[in-house]
Amino acid sequence: MYNDYDQLRKFSSEISQLVKYIYFNNLVRAEQELVLLKNKLEKFGEIGNGFFNAIKGVYVAMKEKDKIAFFTRVYRYESPEKIRELADNFKNEIFRSTIDDYERGYLLCWEIILRTLSELKEQYPEYLLKEENTEPTSK
Repeated sequence: MYNDYDQLRKFSSEISQLVKYIYFNNLVRAEQELVLLKNKLEKFGEIGNGFFNAIKGVYVAMKEKDKIAFFTRVYRYESPEKIRELADNFKNEIFRSTIDDYERGYLLCWEIILRTLSELKEQYPEYLLKEENTEPTSK
């Protein structure tokens, strides 16, 4: 169980890169990377499924412009400090005794997602919602 957890931690850089693609609205590249990641995670069973489904859910929420999805709301409205606090909460839940493997993988991935999002909001705060602030031009 903890061995799989440690193995999944090694995917932190890949998850961070996916979050960056999503943050900067490069959804085509994110989708390509998701396919590769899914193949790598299959061997982990339920903990890998939870891990993958967390990042896939973030991708889908942004692709569909789902304004009520958790990631979208955090992306838009929370400060980097609040996002780090949320990441800490997710991390604390990972080792709860009543958690199953799927949920453990899901929470681990969310911890990584939130830490990356916090860093991006600090480094590139002006980028948020860039596409929503531009009016379409007609010719």
